Amino acid sequence: MTHFAKALPALFVVALTGLTSLIAGGQDAPAVDFKAGKNTWATSKVGDWVEYKLQLGPSVRFQVTAVAENGDLTFQHTIKNAEGEQVSDNSRTRAPDKAPVLNRVPDNLNATWVKADYAIGDGKISCDAASWSLEESKGGVWFSQDVPCGGMVKALTDDKDTVWLIAYSKGGKEYRVAEKAAEPKPESKPEPKPEPKPEPKPEPEPKPEPKPKPEPKPETILGPEPARDYGEPITMQLPESVRKAMKDQGIAITRMRVYFDEEDKDGGVVLEYEGMRTEVPIIYAAFKGEDCDKELTYQDWLNRDGRFVDLAVDIRTRPKVLKGMKVQIVHSHLQGETETELSRFEVAVPETGDPWDSLRVRGARPGINRYSLLVTYTNSAGETTTQKGFSHWVVVQSPPMFEFLNSVSCKATRTQAGSNTALAADVRMNGSFILHHGIDPNDCTLRITRKGKREMNLADLPSEVRRVVGKEQAPPGWQEVAKVKFSDGKINGQDVVMVEDSFVRVLFDHSFAATAAVLPVTDEWEYHFELLHKGSASPLATWSVKVDLSIAKPADMDKAKLKVMATGLEKPLEVAFQKK
Repeated sequence: MTHFAKALPALFVVALTGLTSLIAGGQDAPAVDFKAGKNTWATSKVGDWVEYKLQLGPSVRFQVTAVAENGDLTFQHTIKNAEGEQVSDNSRTRAPDKAPVLNRVPDNLNATWVKADYAIGDGKISCDAASWSLEESKGGVWFSQDVPCGGMVKALTDDKDTVWLIAYSKGGKEYRVAEKAAEPKPESKPEPKPEPKPEPKPEPEPKPEPKPKPEPKPETILGPEPARDYGEPITMQLPESVRKAMKDQGIAITRMRVYFDEEDKDGGVVLEYEGMRTEVPIIYAAFKGEDCDKELTYQDWLNRDGRFVDLAVDIRTRPKVLKGMKVQIVHSHLQGETETELSRFEVAVPETGDPWDSLRVRGARPGINRYSLLVTYTNSAGETTTQKGFSHWVVVQSPPMFEFLNSVSCKATRTQAGSNTALAADVRMNGSFILHHGIDPNDCTLRITRKGKREMNLADLPSEVRRVVGKEQAPPGWQEVAKVKFSDGKINGQDVVMVEDSFVRVLFDHSFAATAAVLPVTDEWEYHFELLHKGSASPLATWSVKVDLSIAKPADMDKAKLKVMATGLEKPLEVAFQKK
């Protein structure tokens, strides 16, 4: 028998339980053809948003912030972890057909489409519902013209929900999922008073009852442990562009300090030309590096309320007093080479002659945080002018993965074909996580390796079959199965790595087939999944799945069990071969 490993496409599951308000049935925009792969991003307006909850814990929100003349949309994509803490907030600009939709109908499958009404509060919305089958799995997704930012309402995988819509806003009107009402508890009744007991009579000693035979326990499929951080904390390397900026501004800071320390004039630089006079103030705005946080360990960052960092600034000007002077600190975050502004903080300007205070700024994220100074003032012409100061970078350590979950499931069957018995099993490996906030998924690769053996008795097989099976023998030691770039995510056309911004899902399969004619049989394998990054020589994180099966003789086939152990599972998954 041959051994093969295959990848399965991800099937996100979305369910909507009910909204507090009635949805109006009118359609302002042209109908969207969901069957052709279209979505409602093209008809979404500024201010429209949608929010989903994932069974794994995180929640995801998309909100339209701008629409360009060519139809491209700018939207804010926010991710919160299971505790409701914001872990990612990025602005993206995409064409409507390239904007994210949590679930789409697979292109390579024949889907069946029907019309369906979905109840929402006291009303309902009309949906286009698609369903399909893939091997032993069933999937489905519902779309509605009423839901903006994609239009997805509900999706199914084997009748189990893993993601659901919790709220959305369209045209300035908000619709929110109604929480389930708590079940009424029965009223407590007073305990009855005990009746007086009669005098006990001597009874004959009871005969020991036979012990009941234990009932067989049903097989269970082990799921993952609660989501958690995974991997040793890492320190992100500063990009070359940041290193150059730090070097350049270090020289400039030194020169500017010398100028202000030596210059005693209380005037700015004045330019005069043909009767025109322009005053150009000189501004020195920099952080005092010796008094600022530079690198925080993951534990220190976790222990800080509001995830704050301590900073200190020094700002000097010529002239010493600028009209209408205001100072801001701009906080941005780097993901790979991409820098995203997160927030701005106002800094109180001290009285003339007083020193600048040290600052405590909240909201630092794992990875590289940049803090820049902006000084705004009113010039002699009455115009408001903003001048950039210097920057300071703070690096926060963190594990490479957040909300890491690793689950396995197995389907094993036993089929009788005349006098022969055939066994078949399929182990599904399902890993998911939120990637380290400072890592760009496009810089990552998944490496899959395995080692193990598959031994079986080939003596009774025809010679031509023995030759084919013999060629499938695995070499000793670790062998590379595949390297999958996150930007591609496919092996032989099948999805293995699915990425939506920083949320990553990994799906992989191990299959086994044998008959009584090849017993005894052994199937022992260990799979390693390695998260690789272009800036690291060693894997950022590794998780594993082990498969173990051994059957000596035909009489053992009805009670044989396939065992699977995986990173994150407390005990092995043991699955018997069910008669098909």
